[in-house]
Amino acid sequence: MGIFGKLFGSKQNEEVLTNDNYIETIIQSGEGEPLAISNNEVMYVGYNELGGYYYLQTFIVGRLKVKTKNGAKLEIIGNNYTLNLNSDMPEFESESASPLDGHVTRIDFQIEKADVEKIKRSNIKQLTLYVKKKEILFNLYSK
Repeated sequence: MGIFGKLFGSKQNEEVLTNDNYIETIIQSGEGEPLAISNNEVMYVGYNELGGYYYLQTFIVGRLKVKTKNGAKLEIIGNNYTLNLNSDMPEFESESASPLDGHVTRIDFQIEKADVEKIKRSNIKQLTLYVKKKEILFNLYSK
């Protein structure tokens, strides 16, 4: 950091503080506890079973704004395993989330019944979302 950064603060430090406040605002305004957080997003996760098929439902709240026809991938790295999940639908779009000055992106991923048990908070190390040309790294959320 240069001398001016030391005297007046750096823009990078301001961005980190702003992002921390932004993430906390999302968590406090949401219902339930998130599974993971990134620099600019919070990920909530749930499961659903429909006709013998299992889905991992994700809700990503934050600055991610995307509209795609090519789907997404979610890589889950856990204790002694790696899962690569493909989105259920190739088309999805983020929706505006006011007053958070952000967006909500719902993405459902196909998952095998045997893998549902693997995706527990205690087994997960990190998650990476690949959508369009973006790669978003999520770390497990802990209070």
